[in-house]
Amino acid sequence: MAAFARRVNEPLYDIHPDTGATIEVFYANRVFAGLSGPGWFWWTCKPGFLPEWPPVGPFGTSYRAYRDALEGASTTVAPPTPRRPR
Repeated sequence: MAAFARRVNEPLYDIHPDTGATIEVFYANRVFAGLSGPGWFWWTCKPGFLPEWPPVGPFGTSYRAYRDALEGASTTVAPPTPRRPR
């Protein structure tokens, strides 16, 4: 295995070129908190804030989720939800 090969279900992070929001693409293999089944999901997050909920998906591949995030994140980024102090 090559030293820089990406693991199968490893999350992917990027910055949206128009909004500056962080995009996270991740795999969820179980239904959790209202998600509609296993697959690849994405959500956005502004620095210092929690991710937007619920995530978008599921998608069959990480690439399809990533492409959808680039196409849809500029229209789906809502005002960020601040983190609560502990």
